[in-house]
Amino acid sequence: MFLILNINFREIYLNRYLVLQKLGWGHFSTVWLAKDLKYNTFVAMKVQKSSQHYIEAAYDEVEILQELERHNFDPDWEKSLREYWNDNEKLKKGIERDHSQVVQLLNSFIHHGPNGKHFCMVFEIMGVTLLEIIKRYNYKGVKYIFLKFLKKYLMYNLLVLIFYIMKIIKY
Repeated sequence: MFLILNINFREIYLNRYLVLQKLGWGHFSTVWLAKDLKYNTFVAMKVQKSSQHYIEAAYDEVEILQELERHNFDPDWEKSLREYWNDNEKLKKGIERDHSQVVQLLNSFIHHGPNGKHFCMVFEIMGVTLLEIIKRYNYKGVKYIFLKFLKKYLMYNLLVLIFYIMKIIKY
């Protein structure tokens, strides 16, 4: 049986992450807004259900994110970012982590709860989800300008994925 971790608001995990509110949930995990007491910042804490299968999948996710992070400041990658942003104001101060469009994994740990082991991943805070945008438009579609932006964003991120895969497997 795959059980979720019963998280209470104001509970502290790893002597560091103070849970503030639920951000979202899915089939495999729940995501919580937390305050990182060590750095006094807000983070998203993703808590997997308790199952060895989910824990193994979480390890794979962490491995992929760490590999992406390792290539984040690769000269070839910086060149591709400059070509993508095409003299945009964003690059005047140089390449920054945010330009890669890859979520930053800040920490990961195993939490032992009453329902078993739960793999937890801590991420930087991101923007709203696509579902939230759809809800804002009362499930009646979204404006064309947003779709145009979304198409460009999704295509760019697909190219990022292909670039990284090719680099990693040395294609």
